[in-house]
Amino acid sequence: MIKISWAFLCILCTAYLLTGCTKSNISAKNAEERVKAFADEINYNYETPENIYDFLIQEYKDKITREEFAKAFEKERSYPYLTPLFINFESIEMSEDKLRGIAYFSQAARLPGMEYEVKFVYEEGDYRMEAFEDLIDGSYLDKFKSIPYSLDSYFDFD
Repeated sequence: MIKISWAFLCILCTAYLLTGCTKSNISAKNAEERVKAFADEINYNYETPENIYDFLIQEYKDKITREEFAKAFEKERSYPYLTPLFINFESIEMSEDKLRGIAYFSQAARLPGMEYEVKFVYEEGDYRMEAFEDLIDGSYLDKFKSIPYSLDSYFDFD
C-alpha cells in the first residue's frame, strides 16, 4: 500500500510540476519580454539572422530552413532602404487566454507614425512570432525587380 501511494504521489508531483512550469510561461509579462527580445535580435543582431529564426512559429519553420531564412534575411536587408528595419517596442494586446496577441512597434528613422505589427502565439513552451512572411514565401524578391532610385549619387566612383 505504501509503495502504491508513494508511486502515485511521485506521478502526481511530476504532473503538477510539468503543467505548472508550462503554465507559468503563459503571461503578458513573458509575452512582452519575448517580443522585446525578438526586437533586439532584429535591431542589434541582424548579422546573425539564424537567431531570429528561433522566434518564428513552427508553421514557418516547416516551410523554410534556418539556412534559407538566413540567406533570405540577408538578401532582403541588402535592398537599398534609406534606413534598415529598426523597431521600438510600444505595446502588446493579448487574447483573454494569453495564448496569442499582437505586438506593436514604431519604426525608427522611417516616416513618422509608421508602425510594425507582429502577431505572436504561444507554442512549444514560449511565445513565437508570425513575422517575415515575405521571406518565407519569397515575395520579398519582387521589390528587387525595380529599384526606384539609385544610390550612385552617394558614392564617389572617381
